[in-house]
Amino acid sequence: MPLAAKNNLDELYYLTRVLDEHRVRLESERDQLKGSGSDAAHLYVIEVEITALSEEAAKLGSSISDILERDLQR
Repeated sequence: MPLAAKNNLDELYYLTRVLDEHRVRLESERDQLKGSGSDAAHLYVIEVEITALSEEAAKLGSSISDILERDLQR
């Protein structure tokens, strides 16, 4: 595997982990707020953030898959 691809993969894996950690933290916060009957608008914003983090992590996952697939084709 070319060094540039390896470095890019490392960065993509790192970013995916960071996004997942933030998503898990927000999900926990959301669950706590749901139990306390918190402000619906605040819960809505948290849900939007969770969705955005999940979508971005999925994009990064696709990029990782593309890099790995190209490497296998070489």
